[in-house]
Amino acid sequence: MAEKKEYRIKVQGQLVPVSEEVYLTYHRMKRREIYLEERDTTNGVFYYSALDTEGTNGEDVIPDLVSPRVEDAAVDKLLAEKLHRCLAQLTKEEQELIFTLFFQNKSERQLAAETGIPQKTINDRRHRILVKLKKLMKI
Repeated sequence: MAEKKEYRIKVQGQLVPVSEEVYLTYHRMKRREIYLEERDTTNGVFYYSALDTEGTNGEDVIPDLVSPRVEDAAVDKLLAEKLHRCLAQLTKEEQELIFTLFFQNKSERQLAAETGIPQKTINDRRHRILVKLKKLMKI
């Protein structure tokens, strides 16, 4: 009479008796895990967890290239404040032209049609104002 074979798997360092079905499923899963690791190694897959140390998480050492840097946000804020101060130094007519063209997003052609001022004149004024703003921004 054939003896019934005992199946065991290692759980937390101890051999635990299991059924044949559990044993086969466990080893199939274990082999699949090894296969996937081998495939990742072959394909050059890198896991952030490989960068983990006692004091840091691997993901924390990878720079975030999508989010804006704090330094850039601070510089943008300072430039915006300076631009507003420079805009305040323009005459009322110059401010209105800049506001209409850049803040209301109207084209020179639209503004010319509304005001009756030739488009070339509006373009020349816009150019002179931008040169003036550039000089004010450099100061």
